[in-house]
Amino acid sequence: MKKIFSAFTLAVMLALFLCSPVSAIQPRGVIYDETNSLGSPTLTYQGEDMLPQLSVSLGIDIRVDVLSETSDDDICETAAWLYSKYGYGYGKNMEGITLTIQMNKLDDYIYAKPAENGWCVYANLRQDRGSSQELVDVLYAAVEPYMADEAWNGEDMTMSATALTQAVDAMAEAATDYILTNCPPEYSAENIDTAEENTADQNSVEMKYVFDVSDLLSFEQWEELESRAETISKRQNCGIYFALVDDFTDYGYGDIYEVTYTIYHDNELGMGENRDGIIVMLSMEERDYAMFVYGEYAEYVFNEYGQLMLEEAFLDDFGENDWYGGISHYLDTCDEFLTKAEEGKPVRESPLPSIAIATGASCLIAAIVCSVFKYRMRTVHQQTEANAYITEGGLQLTDQYDQYTHTTETRTKIEKESSSGTSSESGGGGSGRSGNF
Repeated sequence: MKKIFSAFTLAVMLALFLCSPVSAIQPRGVIYDETNSLGSPTLTYQGEDMLPQLSVSLGIDIRVDVLSETSDDDICETAAWLYSKYGYGYGKNMEGITLTIQMNKLDDYIYAKPAENGWCVYANLRQDRGSSQELVDVLYAAVEPYMADEAWNGEDMTMSATALTQAVDAMAEAATDYILTNCPPEYSAENIDTAEENTADQNSVEMKYVFDVSDLLSFEQWEELESRAETISKRQNCGIYFALVDDFTDYGYGDIYEVTYTIYHDNELGMGENRDGIIVMLSMEERDYAMFVYGEYAEYVFNEYGQLMLEEAFLDDFGENDWYGGISHYLDTCDEFLTKAEEGKPVRESPLPSIAIATGASCLIAAIVCSVFKYRMRTVHQQTEANAYITEGGLQLTDQYDQYTHTTETRTKIEKESSSGTSSESGGGGSGRSGNF
């Protein structure tokens, strides 16, 4: 029985970090952040996918509250009050666990956890199922390493956000081990088998390279693209990633290029020591698009010209809503570019067109100049006498001089248009492109 529960829970834990594109930080959501300063794509995944599914599989509510104001001196009393006030708990017995963290405001978007009485784990189990205090002790020991003061002193909010996601993972893992070992949920073997059967297809391959949050691909299409992306990435030692989302603003702050490279770094994508890789994101809400290339080798393969050529290989497919075809062409072209680079022939712009244009322009200018000189000489004829240049009274010379006044110069600005509504970008330690499709 325990093996069945463990298998089912493991399937739940292997879900994607990108999930339904709804922010995990909502008023009294599964993860509630009153500071609005600790959000990340990983926290979104934990709040909207991992914890809710784990709660169902374990039969116990799991929540996190990050508070910026509290009227109680004891954070554990506050945790118990919130549990009762907002109706936390799973099932008729309201069983659940919470991690409550106090953060005091230091400045705009800067918060710090008090060194004393700054966090608390609260649990409620019915007596015939197990000991609430024993569960609290287990969870407290699991979370404590991630609540060190140096990670929560307000000097680096990114460090605090990372510590929070690690604490949530530790709490989820400890809760899973304890519940399944000591007080598993009251499911029948038949119900568990049914649940496993319903989730088997979607979890048969772990999503690591192709993320379809918008459900624009069939399962068979996604599975085939995921397998191809993984094969290419491992063979070329360069991560090839793609993400389809409904609205990129649900996954971070800034424009779509900034969100794309934030996701790349937050989830430590890429391969090798330098985390070489490339990721493309499509956002359906406004049909936004971004490409991000990271790592010395990846940027050598996909330089500015290479990125433009890669974009032309697949972006038109997305303009016609051919999601499978576009991703397929993206993977094939990435593989082709990486292979050429490995052979010492990276994709680069040929100098021949520029040479031909420069040569043609030079010849044209020379022809125009010669034509002008020839036109001005059309009235010149050979003369045998100088009578035409002598006045009736004889040759008279007077003083003559030229005075320079000014020069008129006209300049016309040459406007540069980007193809397909996209343009080059930089930032996030790498480079890329963004625009619309």
